[in-house]
Amino acid sequence: MGTSASSRGPKDKNPLVPPWAEGGDGLSIGPDSDADGEIDLGDGGGEQDNDDKDNSQEFDNDKVQQLIGPPDHAQPPPSRFRSARQAFGKYAGTGGSTSDLRRSLKNYAKKSSGGGKGTSRRLASGITAGSGLVGIMRGGKVTVGEQTLSLSDLRGLSTDQAIDRIASHLAPDNSDSDSVRIALNYALEEALPDTQDFDPASFTDEVIQDAISCYLTDLIFQDVVTGMGEAWFKAELATKHHKMESELRELIKVITQQEMDKATNGNPCDITKSNIKKIQIDAISKTVGYWEKFND
Repeated sequence: MGTSASSRGPKDKNPLVPPWAEGGDGLSIGPDSDADGEIDLGDGGGEQDNDDKDNSQEFDNDKVQQLIGPPDHAQPPPSRFRSARQAFGKYAGTGGSTSDLRRSLKNYAKKSSGGGKGTSRRLASGITAGSGLVGIMRGGKVTVGEQTLSLSDLRGLSTDQAIDRIASHLAPDNSDSDSVRIALNYALEEALPDTQDFDPASFTDEVIQDAISCYLTDLIFQDVVTGMGEAWFKAELATKHHKMESELRELIKVITQQEMDKATNGNPCDITKSNIKKIQIDAISKTVGYWEKFND
């Protein structure tokens, strides 16, 4: 799935965390009853959280922000995008190398994005939606506003139709809607088996971890694409754009998968609705933090 810069990106004076990432409506995850009236909430190898039988769990951006904590720096540095965009422009130009890309990401992490914590705070809408994605994949009923969705609602659909239903249901009603929807589509297309008919049983522990890893990869990828803004225009050929996107996404994916493995102790069944917020926050924060260690 290709993505390219469509604007000149945020300005230095734009807030690190947009206002819609700090509030707005959330979602709830509760148990779902199957056709036989039995609870069908596979949460980690078929186990259930202790509160699943009786309670729903609420997720929203404010709760995500509280878990992340206050920013490390009250104000971003002046001209915070300059060094990252200069290095990325060199990467995009003739003769640009992956060393230029890594230098750009290092500067982006240290100066432009607010570090791992700032990036996590900015992606709060995505973290909320990702929590809902785990709720659905684990067999729960996810309610957004007045609408609910569970795996039982997806029976009889094609895989493409099921992916679209999930992405449409979880995409937030704010300025992050498109980016979250794109990330959800990308993640599910990558993780689910390539079959015509959707099978709810496809969401094994391994598929769930792969889906969340791909989802976070694309959220971070889109954040970088937006942040680099006009530096993308240095690449004049479509083939160069494609090469840049592939290299950037793969670099993010490798680190994100590594951090996901650490966050789950290498055990995919550890991903539950009770810990998915923290898992996502840790993976995003540590992925961006890893960039700060790149050598120039």
